Amino acid sequence: MRYTLTFDAFLAAACLGLSAPASVWGIPFPRGHEPPATHIDSTEASHHYANVSRRAASSFTLPLTPIDDDFDLGYTALVKVGTNPIRYTVLMDCGSSEFWLVSDTSPQRGRRVPLGPSISQTVQSSSDGWNVQYDDGSTVTGSIVIDDVIIDGRTLPELRFGTADTLTGTLATATFDGIMGFGFSQVSQTRAPTILDALAITKKIPRAISGWKLSRNADGRNDGEIMFGEENAARFFKDKQVFVQNLPGGSKKEWRFSIDGISMDGSQVIPARVGIVDTGTSALFVNPVDALAINRVISGFATFDDGSYAIPCGAQPKLSITINGFAFDVDPRDIVGDPVSNELCVSNILPDSSMKPGEWLLGIPFLKNVYLTLDVTGDQIGFAKLR
Repeated sequence: MRYTLTFDAFLAAACLGLSAPASVWGIPFPRGHEPPATHIDSTEASHHYANVSRRAASSFTLPLTPIDDDFDLGYTALVKVGTNPIRYTVLMDCGSSEFWLVSDTSPQRGRRVPLGPSISQTVQSSSDGWNVQYDDGSTVTGSIVIDDVIIDGRTLPELRFGTADTLTGTLATATFDGIMGFGFSQVSQTRAPTILDALAITKKIPRAISGWKLSRNADGRNDGEIMFGEENAARFFKDKQVFVQNLPGGSKKEWRFSIDGISMDGSQVIPARVGIVDTGTSALFVNPVDALAINRVISGFATFDDGSYAIPCGAQPKLSITINGFAFDVDPRDIVGDPVSNELCVSNILPDSSMKPGEWLLGIPFLKNVYLTLDVTGDQIGFAKLR
């Protein structure tokens, strides 16, 4: 997960000239910093849930709510845990693999809904600890607990997951109660299956598949959703859908795939690349060489002191990313970011020196333009043109 600057932060930068702050507000995704996780054996997990009473497996949909009314920074859903009558607001993030909630003992809990013995009568503590360090140095340190997790009326009894006792960096001031990761169980730092895997293991959904439609604030529809167990075919054109196999490589298993090429205004600018999808990232983060190559095509672009780019607020950049032979166009509104002056806005294609050459982290600006299918069972990713 990673957020770009809010409007107020950019406005403050503009008062100092065309110079962006050295750091950005937000939560980076944990890529390349986590300790090795214990492999999650699906057979063992299935045995743990073997005696759970089951109803027929069926898919279900949850609405996705933007975490901010003005900016497409991330999306949350509601989940119930234990005996707490208040539901938890959790960030839905395919760039991480852990499910965690802020602890009732955390000094950083603020106004968030916490979890602990004082909140849920069924929560069980354990002696196991866990921690993760994120890309900007933000950390979560906490304990493993066991409690019932209820999502859309489906109960996952005695599920193992994390609580956050100490949060540092940008996580300390986040407003959501926790995070639900949609990555891969075998790299989870809590050494527990993802919520999606747990639902599939217990036959509460047909398969470990999630389908994503992200809303765009500028459209005013607030029509985001996530489907558990299959795709929502009413949301996309089936004849304009492609699937690509998940690629190996990287510091950990994540949603990686082959990009055929990247075009701007009808001309290919970038050849074949590796894409990484992340529903918790609010920009397109790319290696600085590619960031310059694509931004310089936009007439009137300028450079911030930190190496990121400004483009005219009235620009209509026509970015297109070709995947498995199909070109997916990005709405220009998703490339032109927040204003930094009367004429210039930030470009949502941002340079990141931590990205390997040839890698493109495709966050919300791209994902708002496609229907995204993450198929854990088939180890593949689907992209489709939205209806």
